[in-house]
Amino acid sequence: MKILDISKLYYFILFVALSLNSAFVVAQSMDKTKLESEVPLAVEGYDILTYFNINGAKKGSDKYQAVYKGKRYIFSSLLNQERFANDPNKYLPQYEAYCAHSLTMGKEMLANPAIYTLEEGKLYMFSTLAARDAWNTNVEKNRQLANTKWEYKAIKRDQQINAKKRWAKENTVKLFSF
Repeated sequence: MKILDISKLYYFILFVALSLNSAFVVAQSMDKTKLESEVPLAVEGYDILTYFNINGAKKGSDKYQAVYKGKRYIFSSLLNQERFANDPNKYLPQYEAYCAHSLTMGKEMLANPAIYTLEEGKLYMFSTLAARDAWNTNVEKNRQLANTKWEYKAIKRDQQINAKKRWAKENTVKLFSF
């Protein structure tokens, strides 16, 4: 009876190992040139894990890459790539790397990845030093305001995406008169 149990365990482990290997092979099968041309680079090529180090942010190497939520991230080391793979949301910049302060004013300005701050383990980026300084005058209030504006804009973006998908399926002309 124990031999049967061991053989089941062996086949289960073999199945899991092959499954994991297959997933890895699929991820590795895309040509580097194709990956870099089809998937937009996030945070201008900075290794987002380095923001959380004492030495600060630095650029990644195209040797270590990952794709997450439609964006391509590059890393300065294999260790950083693996850490990101294990918990990507822990390291992602807030507001998809838009300037945190611009959101408090209802605007979406791309951030400069070299201008940032870490608060409560989260990465916030800014378009200018002045924007970061303005954010720091009242961090809690600005964070709440930016979160509210970001959630509203996210809902609007989702509605627009869904509308585009819905109308893209139409292959006839629709006329409207109001």
